[in-house]
Amino acid sequence: MIKSIKINYKIIKKVDNSYEILLNKKKIMTPAGNVLKIPTSNMANIILKDVKKDKGNKQVSALKITNTAIDQISKNKKEYISNIVNSIHSDTICFFALDQEGLYKEQKKLWMPLIIWMKKFYKLDIKYSSNLKLVQQNKKDIENLTNLINRYNIFELSALITLIKLTNSLVIPLALFESKISANIAFKLSSLEELYQASLWGKDKEAFDRLDSIKLDIKSVKDYFVAIKD
Repeated sequence: MIKSIKINYKIIKKVDNSYEILLNKKKIMTPAGNVLKIPTSNMANIILKDVKKDKGNKQVSALKITNTAIDQISKNKKEYISNIVNSIHSDTICFFALDQEGLYKEQKKLWMPLIIWMKKFYKLDIKYSSNLKLVQQNKKDIENLTNLINRYNIFELSALITLIKLTNSLVIPLALFESKISANIAFKLSSLEELYQASLWGKDKEAFDRLDSIKLDIKSVKDYFVAIKD
């Protein structure tokens, strides 16, 4: 049975257990030529908004996240999971600035609760440091983290990868996805040093325009992740 919902000249169609988007009666395809099969109607509507507003060229968009999931992650899920897990070694919240007392206090105040939460919620003992060298996490924790990330489907993985790039962190996106923190807090945690420096020396318009864009993108990716479930 096929159920159609007409939205101007763009249509969302339910076909079996997934949704497709038609543009002028033609199915929207991924860059690799795959049919854009979407798991939920809410997710399809978010993607449709991107298409209607011609956001396909944005650095971060629901359409790009979905294309990446279908064209790339589905072909080599194991490698993408490995890359995600390995990002924990360079996670931004693992590096504390002991040489800057004010910033260090802010980092300790805002980042340590997440490190403690990771241990309580995921049983992962995240190591952290005060130098810029990679922090080698415990092998057993890496195995547990791999098992955790392996539960995500390709769309969730694509959203997670996008957030890792936006926040330079794996811990922050995981906390965001589990609703431990809000999108606004995720932004604050990931941009802590820049925000702290701005509080000392004033705002740079170009830098804050970029940060505002990141803030909106983080919120968009969280909305996308929620829509995957609905």
